[in-house]
Amino acid sequence: MVVKSFDNDVVEHRLEVVGVNPIPNHARTMSSRKIMIFWAMASASALTPIVGLELYNMGLPFATIAIIVALLIGIIPAGLVAEMGRQIPVPSLVVSRKTYGFMTSGAYSLVFTFLNLGFFGLNDTVGAAIISGLTHSNIIIWYVVMGVIQVVLVLFGAKWLEYFFRYSAPVLIVSYIILAYFLLTTYTINFSMLMHPIGAFTWGAALNFLLGFSILAWSYKISTQTRFGYPYSKEDSSGKKLKYFISSPVGIMIPVLLMGLIGLVGNSVATGGWNIATLSFPGLHGLFGIVVFIAALGVSLAIIHTNAMNLYPATADLLAALQPAFRKKPNEKLAQPIATILLGAGGIILAIAGILAHIETFIDDLASIIFPFTFILIFDWFVHLRHTTKIDDYYNIPRTIFMNLRVDALIPALIGTIIAMFGIGPYDVIFNYFPQALFGSLIGLGIYVAVYYGYSKNHINSKEHYSEKVEYADFEVE
Repeated sequence: MVVKSFDNDVVEHRLEVVGVNPIPNHARTMSSRKIMIFWAMASASALTPIVGLELYNMGLPFATIAIIVALLIGIIPAGLVAEMGRQIPVPSLVVSRKTYGFMTSGAYSLVFTFLNLGFFGLNDTVGAAIISGLTHSNIIIWYVVMGVIQVVLVLFGAKWLEYFFRYSAPVLIVSYIILAYFLLTTYTINFSMLMHPIGAFTWGAALNFLLGFSILAWSYKISTQTRFGYPYSKEDSSGKKLKYFISSPVGIMIPVLLMGLIGLVGNSVATGGWNIATLSFPGLHGLFGIVVFIAALGVSLAIIHTNAMNLYPATADLLAALQPAFRKKPNEKLAQPIATILLGAGGIILAIAGILAHIETFIDDLASIIFPFTFILIFDWFVHLRHTTKIDDYYNIPRTIFMNLRVDALIPALIGTIIAMFGIGPYDVIFNYFPQALFGSLIGLGIYVAVYYGYSKNHINSKEHYSEKVEYADFEVE
C-alpha cells in the first residue's frame, strides 16, 4: 500500500489555503440544509431579477413554467455534480483531469476562470449601481468598494462564506419583501396584461438563457462546495441521499423563480424596473423613505453573496490549472490568497469596462462552452471514474501525451460547443423550441458515449494509465 501525503490544513492564519487539494474528513461537516441555503444565497443576486426582463414577453404564467422546466432539465446534472463532491472531495475541474487529460483540463480551467470573472463583473456593476444611485456618488468608487468586500470575504474561504450566507439570508429576504411590497402598493400593476404573453418569444431562447444564467452554468461549480458536505456513505438512507442530491439545484432555482417574477412585474412599470432596488417610489417620504433606503442597501448583500461564489470557484479554477507550478508546500499555501486578490481585481476591471451591456451574448457563449464540458464529465464520472479512481489519480501528472490531451473527450466537447454557438444552419428552426446550448451538449455527449463504448472503455481504462491504488487515513472515499 502506498500512502499519499496531503496537507490536512484547510485554514491557516484564518485564511483558506487548501486550494484544490482534497478536503479532509474532519472539515467535511456541511449538512444538506446548509448547502441549499448556501446555493440559494449564491443564486440570489441583485442581478437575478433580470430574468424578469429576459422573460418579460412571456408573461407571468409562461415565465413561471419556463423556470420550472429549466429546473427539471438541470436537476439531474446538478445533482450528480453535487454527489461527485461528496464522493470525491475535490473540485470538478480536478476530476476532469482524468476525463479530458491533465493539460486539457488545465486549459478549460483557465477559460472558466475568465467566465467566472465575467459573472463577477456583471454583479459588481449592478451592486455598484444600487449604492451609487442611493448615495448619489461616483459609481466607480462602488465598483472598487464592492469588489474589495467580496475579495476579503472569499479570502476566509468556504466555512466563513457559509456563515455569512446563512446569517445574512434573513436580511436579504426581508429587504426583497419590503421592496416588493412597495412595488405592488406604490405602482398600479396591470396583472391582467401580465397573465398573457406580452410580445414575441420562443421557448428555446428563454430556456437557453435560463440554463446559462442559472442551474447549468452553476453546475460544474457545485462540487467546489459540496466537497465540504458530510462524506458519502453507502449506508446513507435514501432520504439523506435525496436531500444532498437536490439541495444544490433547488437552492439555485428558488431565487430565480421568486426574484425573476418580481423583476418581470417591476419591468412592467418602468424601464429598468427589473432592478427594484433602483426604482423610485413616488410619494414615499420620511420613515417609509428610510425603510426603502435600508432595504435597497440590504439587497446589495445579494451582490456579495453571488460574487463570492463567482470569485471562489474562479480561484479554484485558476489553481486547478496552475497547481503543477506550486511544487513546494509554502508556495502552494500562498497560491489561493494571491489568486483570489488578483482575480478580484480582474472582476472589478470588467465591471468598469461595462460588461453588463453584453450580458445576453456573454450568457449564450458561457453556456456553449460549459454545458458540453459538464455533460461529458458527468457521464465519465458516473459510469467510470467513481468506480476506478482514487484521489491520488487526480494529482499525478500522466507520463503519456494522450493522457494529458484526451482527444476522445475533447473533440466531442468542441463539436458540442460549435453547435451550441453557431447552430446547424437550415435546421436552426428547432431552437425556437429547444435550447441551442443544450442541443449542442447532447450531441457532444452522444459522440463521446459512442467513442467511450467503442474505444475508450477498452483502452483508456487499462491499468497502465492509473497509479497504484492508494488508501488515506483522512480522505476515505466509499
